[in-house]
Amino acid sequence: MRIFQKLTNTIFIGALLIGINACTNSQDPNLLWLLSATQPNPSPPPAGEQPFSIVINDETAPVDFVFDTTKTVNVNVQVLSPESPISGSLVQIFNIDNTSQKSIFRAVTSENGEVKGSFTIDETTHKVLLKVQAFGQLYEAEIQIINAYSISRRITVVVKGNNVILPDTDGDGIVDRDDTYPNDPTRASTFRYPAEGYYTISFEDLYPNQGDADFNDYNIRAVFEEDWNAKGEVARVRANFTHVAKGAGYNHTLHLTIPQITASSYSLTRYGYDGSTIEYNSTGGNSAISSLEILPRSNTTILSSNTSKTSTTFKKGKSASLEVILQNAINRLTLGPAPYDTFIKVINTNQEIHFPKRYFDTNGKDRYLDSTGFPWALLVPGNFLWPYESTDIRKSYPSFKPWYESMGNTNHNWYLTPVSSEVFPASN
Repeated sequence: MRIFQKLTNTIFIGALLIGINACTNSQDPNLLWLLSATQPNPSPPPAGEQPFSIVINDETAPVDFVFDTTKTVNVNVQVLSPESPISGSLVQIFNIDNTSQKSIFRAVTSENGEVKGSFTIDETTHKVLLKVQAFGQLYEAEIQIINAYSISRRITVVVKGNNVILPDTDGDGIVDRDDTYPNDPTRASTFRYPAEGYYTISFEDLYPNQGDADFNDYNIRAVFEEDWNAKGEVARVRANFTHVAKGAGYNHTLHLTIPQITASSYSLTRYGYDGSTIEYNSTGGNSAISSLEILPRSNTTILSSNTSKTSTTFKKGKSASLEVILQNAINRLTLGPAPYDTFIKVINTNQEIHFPKRYFDTNGKDRYLDSTGFPWALLVPGNFLWPYESTDIRKSYPSFKPWYESMGNTNHNWYLTPVSSEVFPASN
């Protein structure tokens, strides 16, 4: 267990928080700037500098390494005036390492002026942009998040500008312009994991014994979505899964547990090889999402192993989609990040294969890391080309070993440089 290093500074500066005078019509330059303020490339502010103060308590340190290719960063931002907390301030975080500069966090401050939550990004992301709006003023900060554990900032608006009232049809505190669901007070934003493409999730199935490390015994492609309310709490979860490889002689079923939630309802749809619906299940009433079977026996959900050097035509298997409506929205710090607890059951051995960091024995040892610290499950962003049958991943990906030997500090994009002759040529 590593100790987090905390960096605390107080900064008094007048360059980034801009006051807005009262706006009178749609051509008013102050209003036009305000309307652009939460975009990745906002217009220049009209005029005027106003002071503010910031207390920075960001925590930066490596987290325990368990073969993660994504990272989750906690967020705690409080917005204050000199007299009292400011509720209803919009707090957003953007990923500025990619060209699209997608929003990855959005919430409004509560009565105590605070938002708490988290966001999940690929390990290769190094920079994000924090934007906070309060009384027509904008605070922006570019933040390096290499080895980041949390973004924690206390922002005091020393001088208030004039507030501009914009339409908020559902009254949830996020104006229609920024609200993905302007007519639904239970939802305000949708966040996709990964932001683009999909995850490839690969399982070894010989647990509790060590496998051959080819990570192709049971593979799926998965996409997750979360609908957040204005407070940044998760109100709905969606997921899509497609079976893409079965390099094992054993058979399996795919399952999902979403810890800490009660669903008011959920729907599960299964699709055939051609994408047509073959089964639909919808459940109402209060229920836990625990060991829910997503895909049935693996010998019925894929036609080709997609792992053989002698048969390299890629054939996708069957797929499934799930939507869960939570009875009560939950803070993402409590929920945890995708893929939540996605796991397989091995029918032949009656064993379950989970990701690390979820189950521990009575001595505190992770049940899903072997004696050498190696996992039985691996999540990789994008079109991960898994090794051919019986080919060790360290042979297929020369940068994989330096990555895990450095505890994830180097070779973050190891999965982008395979040895082409040692991986199955799966297409998108």
